[in-house]
Amino acid sequence: MNCLIFGYGYMGQIRHEALRRRNDIGDVIIVDPAANSSEANATVLRSADQVRWDNVDAAFVCTPNDVTADLCVESLKRCGRVFCEKPPGRNWDDFSRIAAAADAIPGHILSFGFNHRLHPCVQSAKALIAGGQLGDILYIKGTYGKSGGARYRESWRNKREVSGGGILLDQGIHMLDIFQFFLGPLAVADAVLIDSFWDCGVEDNAFVLMRGEQGVPAFLHSSATLWKHTFRLEIGCRDGYVVASGLLSKTGSYGREQLVIGKRQFEDEALALGNPREEVIHFDRDDSWDKEVQDFIDAIKEGRPSTHGTLDEARSVMKLIRDAYAISERMKGLVHR
Repeated sequence: MNCLIFGYGYMGQIRHEALRRRNDIGDVIIVDPAANSSEANATVLRSADQVRWDNVDAAFVCTPNDVTADLCVESLKRCGRVFCEKPPGRNWDDFSRIAAAADAIPGHILSFGFNHRLHPCVQSAKALIAGGQLGDILYIKGTYGKSGGARYRESWRNKREVSGGGILLDQGIHMLDIFQFFLGPLAVADAVLIDSFWDCGVEDNAFVLMRGEQGVPAFLHSSATLWKHTFRLEIGCRDGYVVASGLLSKTGSYGREQLVIGKRQFEDEALALGNPREEVIHFDRDDSWDKEVQDFIDAIKEGRPSTHGTLDEARSVMKLIRDAYAISERMKGLVHR
């Protein structure tokens, strides 16, 4: 199987590494004017105009958000099998263009890169709750953020004309996808988005309150001013709770990935008031990237839709982001220091 990768930045290189670990992948062609063929160890094209689509079995779109929709639509029309990084465009209009192109192509295969739900701590929490050991979910809270960095203002991710939004669209989108992985479709009840420190004209903090179809609340804080890289997912249930924290990443800056499991105990059941016994599980291997590619390639081979990062899942999370931005705008929530 021959694959095409648009964009050879951080994510393009990760996808390339995942493809190279497979024995069912033939040629991998990179399309990026800044890529180096010797360093990539692959054929490099400077523009999409140079692509010979008759030799492409699947395309990976790993580009800045402003060209994502155009490349997804073109790739769907040309080969019908596309893996697109999150977010699926800058905004709801970009996503709608991708969705319309997919709907017009029978038998298409389209996946979106929401790998966080495949991290081992999240998968373990899902299996535990699905098994009924903790009872029904009462609430979900998530904090996902970073420290920004000295060159934060220079990044294309914080330029509205390129990215479409700030930290919510860039990083918070992963936590929104995880929320819906556990609760199903959510609706935004309220949102406050602020440009509190970086003064880039896009939000550097997002506070989003949501409710599930059964009324279960979910709350997200997505931030570029935490100063300490943080990933924390807390799920409260009738009979206990789980807390997933840390995140296996290339830099290791989010800390060791772990899952804390606690069972509900009242005063007459516990030795320490309000401090039930907890189990802590650590994880040191992240195979989420390989699992994503595996599902996408298997879908192509088996002639079926992908089961992860589907069009419906992407549509649902983009609705949340669309509505959060709309509510914040109406409330004039985006303020500058």
